[in-house]
Amino acid sequence: MSKKYKLFSLLLLPLALLLNYIASKYPELIETYYSLSINKFMIQTLSKISGIFPFSTYEITIYLIIFIVLIFIVQLLYMLFKNSVKLKSFLVNSLLNLLSILSVAYFLFIVLWGLNYNRLPLSTTLINKYNLDKGKNIYQINYNNEDLINLYKFLIEKTNETRKLVLEDSNGIMKNNSDYKSLMSRAQLGYIKLSDIIPNADSSYSKPKYVISSNLMCYTGITGIYFPFTGDANVNIAVPDMYIPSTTLHEMAHQRGYASEDEANFIGYLASINHPDIDFNYSGYILALNHTASTLSKVDSNTLVELNKTISSDVKKDLINNNNFWKKYEGKVEKVSNDFNNAYLKSNGIEEGVQNYGKMVELLLTYYKLYPEY
Repeated sequence: MSKKYKLFSLLLLPLALLLNYIASKYPELIETYYSLSINKFMIQTLSKISGIFPFSTYEITIYLIIFIVLIFIVQLLYMLFKNSVKLKSFLVNSLLNLLSILSVAYFLFIVLWGLNYNRLPLSTTLINKYNLDKGKNIYQINYNNEDLINLYKFLIEKTNETRKLVLEDSNGIMKNNSDYKSLMSRAQLGYIKLSDIIPNADSSYSKPKYVISSNLMCYTGITGIYFPFTGDANVNIAVPDMYIPSTTLHEMAHQRGYASEDEANFIGYLASINHPDIDFNYSGYILALNHTASTLSKVDSNTLVELNKTISSDVKKDLINNNNFWKKYEGKVEKVSNDFNNAYLKSNGIEEGVQNYGKMVELLLTYYKLYPEY
């Protein structure tokens, strides 16, 4: 690529920032014309193309990036020791290449998926859908500590109930109904019943991909990732079984254009509990249980302690197993990954950063206020 084109490509970064800023002012238009129309078509097309390949395109891209970095290091060392005269030119050209690639990548990210951060909040969509179906005129849902406590009681009951029906391994720990390949194929069944509640839920996309190097992925603390450049939903399959189904459906929510983590968590929960298979049901309930417990601990820790006594011993065994699993991967890599994820979310307008994952509880409270029968 000539220097002229490299410099031109740098203009894509401010253009992407401008597009994102303008989009943030018009959430209704983004929802209608981008998220549910243009972007839906783009993601479906990308995911069907990448779906031809049985492997994760995200994982291959990471390998390619590592390979390119290694090549750069070799070239840099060669320049340092064999051709130091051209070192300055090499570094300037390399920097320009890097900035050009980052500029193009960010522009593509915004156009292919990133504008979804500016769509209507899912809570607004849920209320609007309820008003349309019921002929109501509700503008917001109010809830209090009692509602939160009742939600936690409900989730404990459902978690205990579904835990009795799942399979167990030789150590008495929950295991999924099938291997991860079959699980990826079964996952989309959870979205069939959601089309009446969640826009674009039951649309056609490629099935999620498992990450081969999942054990290495655990060191970053990442359980799944959506790759917007190819429309791939990627899942870490090395984590305890109880979280793989809900994580899979979480990443599939991103694939359907829901960028916010709390919304993807909530949709993953709904898809899990509406799935025909019990392993998905249990995974969804325990996901919501954990987030609700975290929220309740901040407002009424005494009640949390008392209610936790009603959690079944089998559920507690699964939770202890999960905690022990992640202790093996605690360290600097996990911290750096968490900090990067935090910065990434904040740069896309999610002020809470990684705390946004926990805001799914607000969506749970809104949903069960609107639909208490469920």
